[in-house]
Amino acid sequence: MIDKDRLLACFLELVRIDSLTFNEKKLVDHLADKLTAIGWQVKIDGAGAKIGGDTGNLIAHRPGNKAKPAIFFSCHLDTVEPGVGIEPVVVDGVVSAKGDTVLGADDKAGIAAVMEMAQVIVADPGEVGPIDIVFTVGEEKGLLGAKNLDWRMVTGRCGFVLDAAGMVGDITIVAPWQNTVNAVFFGKASHAGVSPETGVSAIQAAARAIETMPLGRRDRETTANIGIIQGGRAPNIIPDKAEIKGEARSLKISKLNRQTDRMAQAANRAAKAFGATVEVDIAREYDGFKLSLKDEVVVWAGRALESIGVKPAYAATGGGSDTNVFNSQSVSTVNLGVGYMDPHTTSESISVDQLTLAARLAVAIARVAGS
Repeated sequence: MIDKDRLLACFLELVRIDSLTFNEKKLVDHLADKLTAIGWQVKIDGAGAKIGGDTGNLIAHRPGNKAKPAIFFSCHLDTVEPGVGIEPVVVDGVVSAKGDTVLGADDKAGIAAVMEMAQVIVADPGEVGPIDIVFTVGEEKGLLGAKNLDWRMVTGRCGFVLDAAGMVGDITIVAPWQNTVNAVFFGKASHAGVSPETGVSAIQAAARAIETMPLGRRDRETTANIGIIQGGRAPNIIPDKAEIKGEARSLKISKLNRQTDRMAQAANRAAKAFGATVEVDIAREYDGFKLSLKDEVVVWAGRALESIGVKPAYAATGGGSDTNVFNSQSVSTVNLGVGYMDPHTTSESISVDQLTLAARLAVAIARVAGS
């Protein structure tokens, strides 16, 4: 039985613990103590040392009925900025942050729901199978914890990530591939007031590249963006170096490759037009995935939602999550709506009712999986 007051108190406690990316240790220690106290076996892997963080991923295990499949639940520990000194407030059944910070419901609402599940199945295990909890670090900076997860510590053969904005009931079964696109332009420095004609502006070349790149929503499956431009040393110097950083995403790998090729071509054309040179680097950030409605994790998530009176909504997303990494490693995983709204903004919020539903869903999945 879900304890609504305990769940809310847990969530409010979690969001008050600062856990910006690479600084999740205080939260990991807190959760490890809580899980150990109720009988879960807790380990910390070595991901932190690999990514430059102060702790690794937290993996907790509870044995169960071996006749049922081993599963895992996953959420990420880190929050985005501004995320220090979060003070949650509850008004009319909705939790938000007081002041100029995010709330951190992304993804501490998911963590709170899983922690409630962890207590419920200890008190009433029933016929629950073996369960792992995987709390990852560094998700907000490129899914780093998931990419460096020590799978030798995980027994679950399929997973449920609680890290999707929107209502409880959403089951993400399609997500995009993403490439990063970085271009460094090299020009020639000169005095802007004395001899501008002898210089070659790297910033002008970069600006032309951005102007001519196909950006924004390209079609219903593909997007592209340049999010950072930097360069120059002083207003009176023709800039000899400029850098732009961006990304492209698509639900189809062929479209992604075509999109990033066009972005690279635009950069090369722009450099040539101004007599500059450019180095373009395209790297895969993560792979996409597409699950069938017949995949067991999708079936179990749907049955669990129906068991708590919520109609499943199967969806595609333009965002990436740890779910992408797990599926790319042949570990069938779905991402589930947790109920938070406006993540990554100071308007972020979650209703107590949605938080409660998320916890009920986690418990239902634990009981339904394998049946």
